[in-house]
Amino acid sequence: MTANFRKLKFGFVNLTLDFLEEDDLKTATRYASDVKNYLQNEFDISIVESSPSINNRAMSNAAWKLFKSENVDAIIIFNGTFSTGEVTTEIVRNIEVPYLIWGIEEFAINKHNFTGSMVGALPQGSIFKNFEQKFSFVYGNISKQSVKEKVKIFVNAVRAISYLREATIGVIGMRPDGFEISDFDELTIKKKFGTSITKVSMYSFVNTIRSITEKEINEDIVTQEKIFDIPKENLLESRGLSKIYLAVKKVVNERKLQSYAPDCWPELRDQDKTPICPANGRMNSEGIMASCECDVNGSLTLLMEYAISQSTPWLADLVNYIEEKDAILFWHCGNGPFNLSKNKPEIHRIFGGLAEISLFKKGIATVCRLNSIKGNYIIHAAVGEVIDSDFYLKGSNLTIKMRNGNMEFIESLMNNGIPHHNGIVYGDILAEVKEFGKLMDIPVIIS
Repeated sequence: MTANFRKLKFGFVNLTLDFLEEDDLKTATRYASDVKNYLQNEFDISIVESSPSINNRAMSNAAWKLFKSENVDAIIIFNGTFSTGEVTTEIVRNIEVPYLIWGIEEFAINKHNFTGSMVGALPQGSIFKNFEQKFSFVYGNISKQSVKEKVKIFVNAVRAISYLREATIGVIGMRPDGFEISDFDELTIKKKFGTSITKVSMYSFVNTIRSITEKEINEDIVTQEKIFDIPKENLLESRGLSKIYLAVKKVVNERKLQSYAPDCWPELRDQDKTPICPANGRMNSEGIMASCECDVNGSLTLLMEYAISQSTPWLADLVNYIEEKDAILFWHCGNGPFNLSKNKPEIHRIFGGLAEISLFKKGIATVCRLNSIKGNYIIHAAVGEVIDSDFYLKGSNLTIKMRNGNMEFIESLMNNGIPHHNGIVYGDILAEVKEFGKLMDIPVIIS
């Protein structure tokens, strides 16, 4: 899978007091440098700073103006020593991005010196609360594993926030009748996440499908046969799957989309009996998030999961509680990303047209949904274990045992207004989801 993320840019300030002992100031600057080096080497983050240390209001003003001009994704306020509140206030009141407040130990305690990092850091919580700015906090030297873990969680959450802010979702066609859960408020999404929505008419998309040449199809069929197990009797009809995949790719490239939400059912399924489902799975595996049934909040969920995990998510229906396995079946009609399949996916007839049949590989996975009720967003998330299972339904099948109970998970979905569409990604990303929710001021429900 290709990770389509730009390099993050972090503003960095090292707050100090200039009248402390020179050796202590040098030590604080060295600790700050260790953090900057770690961010650059571990996460390939660009560091923006106006000075190696800041100790007055004028220097703070220079810092925030630089951060704004550089359009930083986040700011780290590193408390090298004690500092007074105005140096923080000048930055916080002038630029709104995710913040990480960093406090360190009294590193000069053996000399009985007071350096005061935490005495400077703690009032910053009050400053942020008064300015209604969201922040995270980490304590300790970057050499500690627990500190590295907290920094990783923050970086992953910031990547998701930045990715959503700059993303564009293409809505292809219009939602199926009766799928009210796919409705969305474009201005609320723009205000909350910064994500743009662009409309692709079904008329335009069908014309794009028809514009695909036989030469292009011939080239893609070779790729299809590498990805899928296609029976000989389905090879000719599989040319239609190549055709719609190439059309999707053309629209994605022309519109510069990071995600799309197609009217895949029933419109495109009935168009030449060629479902878009296998194309959706292929696009997800390539880093373009494909939702279903014009579910824009599903697209937002996939974008968040993708940016946090930097791996392939999948949008699926919760269709069954399997009592004998005490597990839940997630399914969709052939859109499973092929790189998540236990075995090579097969192409067979589903709902009148060809689509993918697959079982997902074993592993820990996070099931999540960014959902809006009356314009107010919440995040519902849980972790489970994808298990080996029987082949239940034609399409893409994933059987999972939820960590905190399967029926409890279903009841939590119902009671919190979460629909059948959920984004699933391998790995436990609950910590990052909670961090994302905190920094975005979105309530997170962990089931």
